Amino acid sequence: MHFRIRDGVTLDLVPTKQFKTIGIKVDFVAPLQATAITARALLAQVLETSTAAYSTQTALARQLSRLYGASFGISVIKLGTKHVIRLTVSVVDEQYLDQFADKTPLFEQGMALLREVLFNPLLPQGNFDPATFTQQRQNLLTAIKSLDDDKQYLANRRLQELLFTGQPAQAMSALGDITTLGELSATAVLQTYHDMLANDAVHVAVIGDVTPERVQNALADWPLTDRTVADQSPYYRWEKRDHVQNGDDLAPVVQAKLNLGYQLPVYRDDEDFLPAVVFNAAFGGSPLSLLFTNVREKASLAYYASSGYSPFTGTLSVQAGIQAENQDRVVAIIGEQLQALQRGELTPELLAEVKASLLNTRLAGLDSPQRRLTGLLNSQLTQLNEPLKEWQESLAAVTIADVQRVAQKVTLQATYCLHGGAQHAE
Repeated sequence: MHFRIRDGVTLDLVPTKQFKTIGIKVDFVAPLQATAITARALLAQVLETSTAAYSTQTALARQLSRLYGASFGISVIKLGTKHVIRLTVSVVDEQYLDQFADKTPLFEQGMALLREVLFNPLLPQGNFDPATFTQQRQNLLTAIKSLDDDKQYLANRRLQELLFTGQPAQAMSALGDITTLGELSATAVLQTYHDMLANDAVHVAVIGDVTPERVQNALADWPLTDRTVADQSPYYRWEKRDHVQNGDDLAPVVQAKLNLGYQLPVYRDDEDFLPAVVFNAAFGGSPLSLLFTNVREKASLAYYASSGYSPFTGTLSVQAGIQAENQDRVVAIIGEQLQALQRGELTPELLAEVKASLLNTRLAGLDSPQRRLTGLLNSQLTQLNEPLKEWQESLAAVTIADVQRVAQKVTLQATYCLHGGAQHAE
């Protein structure tokens, strides 16, 4: 069920008795801009911590406890050409509680909590509380640094910087960067907050045993105004280069992190989207894949080897944990697996197994309220919503020739290795 609440504000409702909880998600979606990513990430941290009514994290936690252990969180996400600030609340459906004495049902209380967080932040003297702001800026700094301590994450980000040279927003973490963070003032983040409330596209989604009337009534007193949302494509389309970008760095790692970046110019709205998903699963996106079987198991050249496909940026990436001296051999054998698929060398058995695995993953997602809510934003942004039965039929129809056609569109664009200093084998 899809509703337009105001200009630029939509509601998706999935009424179901499948779960004993009611999940609520509110996405604030803005164009991805390198200059705004860090401020939006810090804003999310500050809003998650306190409100005018619940001025400390302890007070907010106590309120969640009063709501029978409701969960609440705010996160930031990059999605193609979009940056998303996501608020989520999950409350128990009180009809499953033995004792419930409150006059107000928990869904309405959860919506009221979100309203409080969004529209009544802690603003003594008209700006964010200095102690809270300073603490959350430090927490975000720690979070960004800890990401870089994850060497596989760091290697992947370095790969993105090579892939998207001159496009800092695409290369940057959704949490932003340390330099910008150090320069942000509470006043600047307050302006970001007002910009978000006034200009972001707002997507509200609810899943659970609730009626449209209840949800719309709960939203009626949210002071959201009409906003003009530019009809910007969520897809980041880019021209491939005629040469491969190479990079490497030294780090105190025993296991080198090898990352390869490819252009795969098939987007979510492309007829070849599902064949691309199947290709990725066969190439390196599942334990059944060629990378897992031939690079990790048979050749014993990698501790792990996998691939990931992004239909919002038209990219395919490969991650492998290796001995640094084996880098050239590993790059070569990964290339051989791609070439095999480009020649159509895919057994009917592997194709069938990969399809069955993708179907199982899709069906498992139906049992997760959060995954279903997340899928609703993707459908909103792409204007695509394929029912399960049609998706299943489309998946079944993917042929070896389809996978071969997609594989032939894949072009290596960047390689990056984070290693401990051992030289490549000559």
